[in-house]
Amino acid sequence: MNQTKIVHAVARQLEVDHACYFSPYYTDGVFELAARRGLLDFTVIGGTPRQHTEQYLADHQLEVDYGGRRHDYDLVVTASDLLIQKNIRHKKIVLVQEGMTDRETFMFHLVKGLRLPRYLASTSTNGLSDAYQYFCVASAGYRDLFIRKGRRAL
Repeated sequence: MNQTKIVHAVARQLEVDHACYFSPYYTDGVFELAARRGLLDFTVIGGTPRQHTEQYLADHQLEVDYGGRRHDYDLVVTASDLLIQKNIRHKKIVLVQEGMTDRETFMFHLVKGLRLPRYLASTSTNGLSDAYQYFCVASAGYRDLFIRKGRRAL
């Protein structure tokens, strides 16, 4: 729910001049197949977390465009870059820090060192995709943390 509420808060600031649409966090390719089979129900992509997101969107009467498929968007605001979906890879992306980052375990260093998929190290690798134009973080301390982890300074 953190991701959903954060993106909704950003949209409240944009909606005066822009049409805002929302999508529960989604994936594509082999991960979409896994999600359809319920294998990702422990993540924000499926199961109870997904149901809570859909309920929040409905309760707040937000315009839903699942997977961003109905429009050709000028800007994408997201709270995670662990997966960068194919349909947004060439869009302007603003990443907003969710607030939580997992500890840098052995897996973080393995993923970073071997350039493995970021999702394998969970949220410890948030911000490391460089797929976005802006990364909004909670403080100067978080900015320094993400730079120390390997994020290029903007």
